[in-house]
Amino acid sequence: MVRTRPPAGRHTRAQTAGLLGAVLGLAAAGTAAGMAVSRIAARRVRAAELGPAAELPRELTDGQLRQVDPLGVAARPADRTALVQADDGVLLAVEEIGPRDAPLTVVFVHGYTLSMGSWAFQRRTLAAELATGNGHRPQARLIFYDQRGHGSSGRGPAEHSTIEQLAADLGSVLDARAPRGPVVLVGHSMGGMTIMGLAAMRPELFGTRVKGAALVSTSSGNLAGLSLGLPEMLTRVRAAVLPVAAWTMRYRPAFAERTRRAAAELVSAATRALSFGSADVDPALVRYVDAMIAGTPVDVIAEFYPALAGLDETGRLEPLRRVPTLVLTGDRDKMIPKEHSDLIVERLEQTGENAVDYVVVPGAGHMVTLEEPDEVSRALTALLRRVAAGHSVEVTG
Repeated sequence: MVRTRPPAGRHTRAQTAGLLGAVLGLAAAGTAAGMAVSRIAARRVRAAELGPAAELPRELTDGQLRQVDPLGVAARPADRTALVQADDGVLLAVEEIGPRDAPLTVVFVHGYTLSMGSWAFQRRTLAAELATGNGHRPQARLIFYDQRGHGSSGRGPAEHSTIEQLAADLGSVLDARAPRGPVVLVGHSMGGMTIMGLAAMRPELFGTRVKGAALVSTSSGNLAGLSLGLPEMLTRVRAAVLPVAAWTMRYRPAFAERTRRAAAELVSAATRALSFGSADVDPALVRYVDAMIAGTPVDVIAEFYPALAGLDETGRLEPLRRVPTLVLTGDRDKMIPKEHSDLIVERLEQTGENAVDYVVVPGAGHMVTLEEPDEVSRALTALLRRVAAGHSVEVTG
């Protein structure tokens, strides 16, 4: 195949405009960080040098991010780490809290351009409530993993940047790390789409091994048409520059990296505006999201975008109707508006055997897991109680 290059005289201007425009364009993928087409090149910093989150530089490796939570508190360390091999050979980084023989397993699936670090508050709270047991037998094991191309996981070929492949990856994690006993799946944004993809790919798991699910700030489709609350003119500009931006990120990643480093402050402002609902969100949370984004190469962002923009799982939710399901969203989510969660709830309740628990968090944006972590943890604990009640598993908290 012959690939045509832009005319030499206009190449840099077009690419620069495209990259900056993609700060808005890729946000249509419905992720907390999709708008941030800015990866700050990772700089090695010894964990001992990390101060409070307010002083965290954006240039941290994924492993360093997991040393602290978004507000600078020491993160809950993993009891075990592992690498799970996907069906195409990609290695997925996994961390576990709680004993291998816990009667209930909860698997957390993060969103696009983020990492398992996006669950930092839930990891700390739920580990204290469910995994430590305060001297008694722990009630649950928590599993966190980085999706392919994100965080510490390996990267596959571009053609495997699909929801179907992410769903297969989740299946591999379940088969390798939770082959027996009841499992609850918890997904944020693209993580929720991954769970829906697994339901379509392996429906027999739902009701047998998968006993519950939580879909947080997610969508079953129609993401390409999102306006992000922007005026019509800016939405049109985004659509016009996106093809140039995507081409640049995929085929000129070095140039794209330089461009988004130069636009770091603009990107941080976009993260703040589009990821959070509150106008006075703690700057430490914004910096934490910026740091997670730094672990995602621009060409990975470009490779996954078409899969998200073309997503349509609306008609494939039937397996989730067999299990208790939590749908949670913030009422100020600009990335994936509340109406997308409304549609999921409507489809799940049409013929569902289990009542859907629908939680709308007032004032919260797309990164509700960081902005209102206690609300999210309470809702997840309530879901786990429902699942446990049906399987004679004692869950406290």
